Amino acid sequence: MRNPQDRGSGPEAADAGSASLRLAQATAKSGDPETAAQLFEKVVKAEPDSVPALLGLGDSYSRLGQHSRADAVLTRAHELDRRNVEVLAVLARVKLSQQQAETAIGYYDKALKIDPANLSALTGKGVALDTLSRHAQAQAVYQEGLARYPANFVLRNNYALSLALGGQQARSLSILQELVRDPTAAPHVRDNLALVYGLYGRESDARATLALDMKTQEIEENIAIYRALRRLLGEGKPIGALVFA
Repeated sequence: MRNPQDRGSGPEAADAGSASLRLAQATAKSGDPETAAQLFEKVVKAEPDSVPALLGLGDSYSRLGQHSRADAVLTRAHELDRRNVEVLAVLARVKLSQQQAETAIGYYDKALKIDPANLSALTGKGVALDTLSRHAQAQAVYQEGLARYPANFVLRNNYALSLALGGQQARSLSILQELVRDPTAAPHVRDNLALVYGLYGRESDARATLALDMKTQEIEENIAIYRALRRLLGEGKPIGALVFA
């Protein structure tokens, strides 16, 4: 007969912990970060040094907008496993959300040194560089990503936006016009196409694109934003942080 003092330390307890972690991960994958965070918190309470649980908890906090909590949890996960690429990529994303783009790039670089093909790190590094208005460098990262994942929708979308901010209107529009023809294209892709039209003064085209998803008042609010961005761009001021926020 098992000694009552052994309860919680044998294989049955390990199985229960694994089951709890799997449930939390499945909940996060289903798109419910609030419930997932609660489940991950229980796992971390039982297993404080579980890197998968800390990763899941940090990611869930981040998706809830609790970036400082996410930062603390993911930093702990990184201390426990410094070569965990997923931890590095999510921690970088959190730093970017905290407007620490340079720090984010450092973490993305660490992730890519370990796994040069990591899609999250490639995409995130490009966004971080664009946020800093370092568009040529961002485009090089997107090109590297597209060489590995030529059909990736997010990479193509971000690459097109970066091209627009770098003054390459024709190439940008060519990519975005192709992407919006995809039947699964989300409204934000059309928003990006409208943004590029707006940046280059093609307001009629921007309105027509926005009309597929917005009411008149919303359209005019967007047009006003495009005008402000176009003015800044014309003055040679960086707008990457405004567009990629």
